[in-house]
Amino acid sequence: MKILKGFICGIIALFVLGSQLGVIGMNNKVHAIESSTLPEYSTWLWDTVKIVHEREATLTFLEEKQVKHVYLQINRNINATYYKEFISEAASMNIKVYALDGDPNWGPTSKGFTSFLNWVTTYQQGADVNEKFEGIHLDIEPYLSPLWTSNYKAAVNKYQNALIAASKTAASLDISFAVDIPFWFDEMNYKNKHGKGNLAKWAINLTDEVSIMAYRDKAVGPNGIIELVKYEMNLANTLNKKVNIAVETMNLGNDGFLTFYEEGQDEMNTQLELVLNSYGNYSSFNGFSVHHVGSWMTLK
Repeated sequence: MKILKGFICGIIALFVLGSQLGVIGMNNKVHAIESSTLPEYSTWLWDTVKIVHEREATLTFLEEKQVKHVYLQINRNINATYYKEFISEAASMNIKVYALDGDPNWGPTSKGFTSFLNWVTTYQQGADVNEKFEGIHLDIEPYLSPLWTSNYKAAVNKYQNALIAASKTAASLDISFAVDIPFWFDEMNYKNKHGKGNLAKWAINLTDEVSIMAYRDKAVGPNGIIELVKYEMNLANTLNKKVNIAVETMNLGNDGFLTFYEEGQDEMNTQLELVLNSYGNYSSFNGFSVHHVGSWMTLK
């Protein structure tokens, strides 16, 4: 459960920096968009004990919340059988499962990173069709590493090399490749052997889909979700790529503007409906991602 170790501080640092730089369940009703299709939902499942001891309750919750994609952290201390059982049962509910992991310090040769890719490769080779992961989902967040401030260029290059390595592994396994990026990556530039430009465009172009961490509790306004993801939504349209718009439900203490923890499920539904009205007809819109299963399950 590495997500809970220092994660809250990481989120706060990330999105305070972002502001300086810069579910629906919805009772099955969507009013303003032309399409009659409800948005898809995704979520992160970091607490892997749930697939061992709480599998049925977790899957029931995911089904109730209309979740179609689950990013499931790889815990190499858990027998692969538990992953096979969870993925197989999820598949019967039309829920796709991606292999999730990440660390701010990961590069292409980092032990944890290569072990993750090797585990996924071995798992896929030994799993039946209905037990296989549908994709690889990385949550590296390099801006939380010391290198980001001490040597930005090196940190960016290290990050890009890791994503390229993961994309090659995903391609070799014939599965999707997705990453989490903050909304302010469009303001972070790079110039190296990979070319030059901003990191948002680079990541969107490399991957099949991205989750934009637009952690705010309001949809409208200059610091609202709609405005914060506008660049990425338009860019992904032109690149024919997919974007999940991500929101937070964890308790972040005094930084409540980053999360729907205080507002609760109904208000989150209301705000996401406004976002849906703005982007529901975009070809790049791939639905909403809610972080994360543990806090979402207890959201009032």
